[in-house]
Amino acid sequence: MSSQADQIFVRSHVARDLLQNAALFKTDKLVIWEYVSNGLQYTDPGTNPVVRVFLDSKRKCIRISDNGRGMDWASLQNFFVMHGENIDRKQGRPGRGRFGTGKSAAFGIADKLQITTVRGGRRSVVALTRADIDAMSSEDPIPVKVIEKEVPTSKENGTLVEIEGVHLRSLDQSGTIRYIERHLARWPKNCSVFVNNHECEYFEPPIASQKRFLPEGSLKKELGDAEMVVKVSKAPLEEDLRGVSIYSNGVWHETTLGSSEGREMSQYIFGEIDVPRLDEDKSPIPPFDLSRSMKLNPNNQLVQAIYAFISQKVELTRTELLERERQRRATEEAQKLEQEASEIARVINEDFEAFRLRVAKAKARAVGTTDPSEAEVPAGEEGENLIFGDDIPSEIVAQTGGRGSEGGGGGGGGTPRDLMPLVSPKEGEEKRGRSAGELSSGRRPRGGFKVQFKRMGTESYRAQYVPDERTIYINLDHPQLVAALGIGSIEDPAFRRLAYEVAFSEYAVSLASELANRDEYLDPSDPIVDIRDTLNRLARKGASLYA
Repeated sequence: MSSQADQIFVRSHVARDLLQNAALFKTDKLVIWEYVSNGLQYTDPGTNPVVRVFLDSKRKCIRISDNGRGMDWASLQNFFVMHGENIDRKQGRPGRGRFGTGKSAAFGIADKLQITTVRGGRRSVVALTRADIDAMSSEDPIPVKVIEKEVPTSKENGTLVEIEGVHLRSLDQSGTIRYIERHLARWPKNCSVFVNNHECEYFEPPIASQKRFLPEGSLKKELGDAEMVVKVSKAPLEEDLRGVSIYSNGVWHETTLGSSEGREMSQYIFGEIDVPRLDEDKSPIPPFDLSRSMKLNPNNQLVQAIYAFISQKVELTRTELLERERQRRATEEAQKLEQEASEIARVINEDFEAFRLRVAKAKARAVGTTDPSEAEVPAGEEGENLIFGDDIPSEIVAQTGGRGSEGGGGGGGGTPRDLMPLVSPKEGEEKRGRSAGELSSGRRPRGGFKVQFKRMGTESYRAQYVPDERTIYINLDHPQLVAALGIGSIEDPAFRRLAYEVAFSEYAVSLASELANRDEYLDPSDPIVDIRDTLNRLARKGASLYA
């Protein structure tokens, strides 16, 4: 009979295990949703869940409170078991809580997690810090500090999660709101989530059409009766709204366009499919892991079947859209609108090029050189990428090219500095430039702004800028443009003036937004000044278009 000393056991270094799990939660929105979803899911019967999130960038802290069922002492102990089995799932109620990551999520971005929870008239308060975790050098359990244990209270059931010592430079309120709202699309309508003073609500894009699909043949064998809804939006969708969202028992796992990703007209397609079998899958290669990466495992057989089903139906929808778009473009009205759009785009691109070079030269002067290429070009770095050559009419804006390891902004041994002249496209000049083609960094080829007229529904904005297409869409269905068209025709001055004003306004706001995303602004009033200046420049440049 073997002795204890002869046995080998699988063990875990708890502190290391916890921090490795925490490292999967890299952003504030991932961490926040981990606790918000708990507050929404674990409620007493008859309770409409309400979760309130308070973000304080100045104090580097996050507070998440809910009116859920709270935790008694036994539940609190189970909460801090690494990969512990969720009580609800153990009792046959599907949902989140599969991997037990709640106790580690906060340490992906912060130093302290404190939980105050009330259940059945008794309050408990516990805290855990990164210092406590780091102090553990053995496989022993990590002690959680008990501040209060089941103290009698008159407060209602609920839990308060406090995350302190956040390491992020700032907390992303708008990104967190968008992330929560996407998840709320499949949550019961009786729940409420507030982020600071904003109530999160999911608003579905205006729909032009939708179709329902059921799997057939071998796909039905894999997916069962999982129904997929594919919808077509009236307006181009923001990048994170495109694609079919894959759920399992209401839990969102991924959104994808399948093989249609990045193809023409795919930016109008979205939808959803719920596959309960994902949650039940016991394959050696699991369909998803505990990382909350919003990506399924493409090596899993069930996931492959889901991807195939989505790819088939999305591509069918996309090709139908493409054909309708080609027919629309062939009409006389579309051709007239395209001419107007080209004129507007010409004015915008002239302004953008001048703005880009002006800022570059200003930055060059700020670092003590007259070479504009020594400064990073803002917002327009995706503009047309030219190098010195003999194909494209261009002007020389600097005799010596971009920065590198041999230049004034030395990179310490990287790519040598390009000493060829720096050129910019300009009609009427000699052919001094040629296209540099695809950038080495993998970014798409550079190009100017485009303007398109599109029927996007009365509910949509007058215009919408889609960054990854660098296109400004003007909404022909907006009541103001409908009224202008009702007065006359496309050539009518009333319609043309309104169209120019709408496009110029959208461009001005988009340009300021691009600069803000690049942290170009130090003062909150700077974007307002830039927008006003841009509108003034365009009003002057576009004056002739109003004739």
